[in-house]
Amino acid sequence: MTSWVDVICITVVFLSLIILSNYRVAAMIRIFAIQSFVLGLLPFFLHAFCISNRDVILGVVTMVLKAVLVPSILFWAIRHVSMRSEVKPIIGLSASIILGAMIIAGAFWVSLSLKLPGKPASDLILPCSLSTVLLGFMIMVTRTRAVTQVLGYLIMENGIFLFAVSLFDVMPVLIEMGILLDIFVAVFIMAIVVNHINEEFEKNPASVTFSKMGETF
Repeated sequence: MTSWVDVICITVVFLSLIILSNYRVAAMIRIFAIQSFVLGLLPFFLHAFCISNRDVILGVVTMVLKAVLVPSILFWAIRHVSMRSEVKPIIGLSASIILGAMIIAGAFWVSLSLKLPGKPASDLILPCSLSTVLLGFMIMVTRTRAVTQVLGYLIMENGIFLFAVSLFDVMPVLIEMGILLDIFVAVFIMAIVVNHINEEFEKNPASVTFSKMGETF
C-alpha cells in the first residue's frame, strides 16, 4: 500500500497549493475539508494488512472533526460576517503560486538531509509534511482575514499530523487526540470572536460607515 500512501502525500501538498492560490474563502474551506478527509484515510493504508482499533478511531475522528465539524464552524463564521473572499492579500496570485512552488522544492531538498527514526512507510511523508507546514504558514502570514489565517494554521496542523502519522507506532494516541482537540478549540474560539465582532458592527453601524468613508478618501 506504499503507492497509496504516496498518492495521499502528494494530494495533501497539491491541495495546500490550491488553497494558497485561491482567494474565495468558501472554496478554501471546502478544499481544506477534502484535504482533511484524505488525511483521515492515511491510517487505514499505513496498516492495510492489519488494521487495528487505533487506526479506525484515529481515521474516523480525523474525518468527523477536521473534514466535517471544523469546516461547518468556519462556514458558520463567514456567513455571520458576510465574507466571500480575501480582500487585500499581501502577495498576489501569481507570486503566491511561484513562491509556493519554490517552498515545495526547498522542502524536498531540505528533507534529503533529515532522517526519521525507523523506516517510514513512504519516502514522501517527510518532504510532503514539511511542504504542507510551510505552505500553511505562508497562508497564515500573507492573508489579512481572520478566517483565512485560521485556515493557514489548520493546514500547518495537517502537515504536523502527516508527520506524526509517519511515527505512528511510537506516538501515543493521546498526543494525536490532543492535537485534534487543540485545533477544535482554536477554531471554536475564532468563531466566537468573529461573532462578537459582527455583533459590535451591528450595534455601531456609524463606525462601519465612517471606516468606509475613510477607505473612499
